[in-house]
Amino acid sequence: MKIPSRALFLAALTIVVGFSGLSGTYAAADEPVTDAQIAQIKANCVTTKNTLDRLHASDALLRVNRGQLYESMTTKLMVPFNTRLSSNHIDATNLSSTNASYVDSLASFRTDYQAYEEQLSTALKVDCTKQPVTFYDAVISARTKRNQVHEDVIKLHGYIDNYKSGVEDLSKTYNSTQGAQ
Repeated sequence: MKIPSRALFLAALTIVVGFSGLSGTYAAADEPVTDAQIAQIKANCVTTKNTLDRLHASDALLRVNRGQLYESMTTKLMVPFNTRLSSNHIDATNLSSTNASYVDSLASFRTDYQAYEEQLSTALKVDCTKQPVTFYDAVISARTKRNQVHEDVIKLHGYIDNYKSGVEDLSKTYNSTQGAQ
């Protein structure tokens, strides 16, 4: 049975949230972790690390698959289509602009994912039975970086939607001008 990466991450976060003993809030750098929370982190150390290991492995595969898909969107679809429009003297400035923004967001996705992966690896190297606070802080930092990757994905999908709308608008305009001739 394959567990989706989102479910694994949520399970890991549930454990981390359980560490804090608070629903929906996390011990920040300005809030010290209590002795009870430290004991809970130590008690759940093996389970948490196993969950994070599975998340790390599934996220790596997901990142490769998504990264390839996102890359092919620009190299195999957007750029060739924009080039074809340009060679046919059809104004597609908005599509080219959307593609450029998409490429920038794709670069951010790569960079932010690398930062997330490194932080999660760092968290996994921490011995949570000996350094529970360091482990907790590392997991929270990884979570923050993973949320940034999620925001990058949302932006990429937004640009894909914008590009699709631009193609639809271009198609309507082109079809209406061709029908008028």
